[in-house]
Amino acid sequence: MRDERDLFLRRQRLLGEFGEFALQSEDIDEVLNEACRLVAEAMGTARAKVLEIEDDGNSLLVRAGVGWGPSVVGEVHLMMSANSSETFSIREKCPVIVQDIDKEPRFDVPEFMKKAGVVALANVPILLPGGKAYGLLQVDDTRPRQFAEEDAQFLRTYATILGSVVDRLFKLSELRTTEQRFRLVVEEAKDYAIFLVDTGGRVTDWFPGAEEVFGWSADEMVGKAAKILWTPEDRASNEDEKEIATATQNGVASDVRWHMRKDGSRVFIEGSMRALRNRAGAIVGFLKIGQDATERQSWRDRQQILVAELQHRTSNLMGVVRRIADQALRSSQDLNDFGRQFGERISSLSRVQALLARLEEDDRISFDELIGSELAALGGENHQLNGQVRLHGPKGIALRSSTVHILALAIHELFTNALKYGALRQPEGNLTISWRLESEVVPRRLHVDWRESGIIVPAQDAPPQGGGAGRELIERALPYQLGAETTYTVETDGIRCTIALPVSGKKEEDDQ
Repeated sequence: MRDERDLFLRRQRLLGEFGEFALQSEDIDEVLNEACRLVAEAMGTARAKVLEIEDDGNSLLVRAGVGWGPSVVGEVHLMMSANSSETFSIREKCPVIVQDIDKEPRFDVPEFMKKAGVVALANVPILLPGGKAYGLLQVDDTRPRQFAEEDAQFLRTYATILGSVVDRLFKLSELRTTEQRFRLVVEEAKDYAIFLVDTGGRVTDWFPGAEEVFGWSADEMVGKAAKILWTPEDRASNEDEKEIATATQNGVASDVRWHMRKDGSRVFIEGSMRALRNRAGAIVGFLKIGQDATERQSWRDRQQILVAELQHRTSNLMGVVRRIADQALRSSQDLNDFGRQFGERISSLSRVQALLARLEEDDRISFDELIGSELAALGGENHQLNGQVRLHGPKGIALRSSTVHILALAIHELFTNALKYGALRQPEGNLTISWRLESEVVPRRLHVDWRESGIIVPAQDAPPQGGGAGRELIERALPYQLGAETTYTVETDGIRCTIALPVSGKKEEDDQ
């Protein structure tokens, strides 16, 4: 009885030693080899091994062992045949004991074991939690051995503990592989801000992408409240607390808004906050992940501005076309005359549109470009025209986009009137157009001076006339629509006209 009690205590001690060792090690080969050493000691044999089911499900690998040389452990593969004691034990999930292989008619013994002098053996399957077989624990003896029932029960207990340990190590390995993949992903995702916060909103993990996007290093951010990333207006409205509350309730909260960088600039983030839970379901923190969408959002903002500007310009342009049609109807003698007048003025508008279409977003039409466009269009009808026109003024005075259509029509009417009745009617006539920028006032103003001279009027002819449509544009439309100051005088040798109107300064002043 004392011997049995001592054996029981010794085996209990070895089970405890194995449990302690398994908790301290995360290397499965190290754990399996120690398991073989301790079970061999507990069973009083010189050899023991663990056979692992290979991926094909049809063979076993000697994964670990004690008392076996390097040519066996990690090298020997056994087919899972029907006459194998190893296969029977795994498939039936029960121990198999062979007291003397020479007297065992049920199973075939692997050749490498016969050569090693194995006579008796005991097999017990290693089952993972849930009942899936991992492999087999096998103890071997070079003498005939009468394994008792208590031996079989001890091996079953030992294999059960070993199965739980193997399962833990597999899961730990998978977890570490997943964590490694996660870290590789987040470390390479430079345009994704990824970080973790606790339930109080303080940063616990700060990854390279977050540093790339926001500018703060991990040393600067870990332990800090994440609301440092929020804009002042969002902090004032406690948006960070609202986001945590939403993620807590729904598991996820949208985070699509402007944030702050370390340098004080703003970055637009498209992302979300997701709740992290432990096994009991309690929230232990939050994962925040978002993409730097500043460029895309800025493009959307610009697009909205451009659409609004297009709508504004289209509305203005339609009003101008309507006014042109009304003026042409009032001044036309017949339908042909209406078609000519309307066509000339629409052509002037088309030239302005062509200039606008070639501009970049922040560019503006300059006054010298507008004059040059009209002059080129009229010069095509009279090759001597350019010699009669003198231009004096600086280049590059930018016009507000909302003014160019009306101003272009006014310039067109002045040119048309000069061709029909004024300085450009005769080769001796001259037209001087001068302009200057008054930049000391706000808003800046463009001053234009239109002067005609050198006309010889025969006694029987009437003095030059001032066109009704052009004069109406200058004296009424420009002051009303553009805030311009104008003068318009008809003299014997042509028109004297001055125009002073606000011009474009910086972009936000445009179209006002």
